[in-house]
Amino acid sequence: MDESLVISADRFKYWHVDYQTGTLRIVYQSGEVHDAELDTEYRPTNSPVATSTFDWEKWWILSTTTRNDLIITEGFNPTSPPALKGRPSVYLDQNRWRTVADAMNDPLRVENLDERHAAEELIFLACDAGIVLPLSTGHLLETAGLHGELRYEIGLAMARLAGGWQIRHPLDLWKHEVDRSIRLHLGLTQDSPVLHPIVTEPGALFGRDTSLSITDKTPNIDKFMAMLTMPSVVLSQLIDPKTIEKDPITNWVRHHETITAQIRATRLPKEQRRQLARRRYWNENIGFYTTAYRRLTKSNDFPTFSDTDLTRMFADSPMVGLVSELFVRRFIDHRNKWRRNDLVDMFHLSSAAGYADYVCAETHTGTQLREAQRTLGRPENVFTTLSQLVTALRADGVQADSERATSN
Repeated sequence: MDESLVISADRFKYWHVDYQTGTLRIVYQSGEVHDAELDTEYRPTNSPVATSTFDWEKWWILSTTTRNDLIITEGFNPTSPPALKGRPSVYLDQNRWRTVADAMNDPLRVENLDERHAAEELIFLACDAGIVLPLSTGHLLETAGLHGELRYEIGLAMARLAGGWQIRHPLDLWKHEVDRSIRLHLGLTQDSPVLHPIVTEPGALFGRDTSLSITDKTPNIDKFMAMLTMPSVVLSQLIDPKTIEKDPITNWVRHHETITAQIRATRLPKEQRRQLARRRYWNENIGFYTTAYRRLTKSNDFPTFSDTDLTRMFADSPMVGLVSELFVRRFIDHRNKWRRNDLVDMFHLSSAAGYADYVCAETHTGTQLREAQRTLGRPENVFTTLSQLVTALRADGVQADSERATSN
């Protein structure tokens, strides 16, 4: 693709990608049409997505599957903050997405009437500019365990209702918070980097260290092509009929079981075990902080942080405050059973609770997150049922666009 090409709505009407033929069609405002072969990097093999079309006037991407289902994705503007337009962000855990998808495809599958009605209410709000429902890498990982028609139905519903909105990868949010914490410690907060957590930025959910993301240095034409084609990448991962076996991450599970056993063996009073668990969490993750400190100071030194320092530093971080509290609680609870899903749940739900306006989570982690928010003196925005979530949304005055128009 020619990097000198001027990206402007004054020139173009549509850009249309056909993944099956490997072609790109550009329709100009003048009516002129230009056809070209699609660059190899944008040509997936055996993709379940057939086409992607960017509408320059509406600033959205229309994608069709090979089964002719349509998904509309909001576009990305690198020069402006995310265009939430007053809509609150609502993050759903994967099992809550399953309920919403069932309500969308066949409401009778949802036997609990309260949950069915709440799911239908969320669908209405999402489809009528009342809320945004961002996706995460965690959703892609969990959906990958499904297969066939069930995966297609759930993945399609998720893609349609998300509309291109994503929450950044937890690692990116973690590193950003670490950078902010060290800057606060050093008094270097002026001109601190800004990172919007919930965005339509291409590849944001995959992480900035991957080839699927973009950066400030990415040429404009590459940013545009990423915006045009990324919805097909996410959609493909959501609806690919082939099951991807989940990594059992046995070593991670055993490592954390060992830490829990070691802390129990100390036989210390609970508050001392909490301090020990917090210090252990710090030691497990200190590398993020030393890297940031040395990058900002150009020094190989690193200060010592007291227990009080760590408590304050973690508490000031939206995501880290929550995820550290989850680790502390599970390290000191010898009855806790570490599982593979903990890695996904703890990090993705903590980042969601730190940055989304509302979260609906599975019961175990959701309950612990609410307790953690209470401990940290934060507003409690985590719910464990869809009916609780929708009740809170309505109590806070959240409305769909048609409802706002009627009430004015």
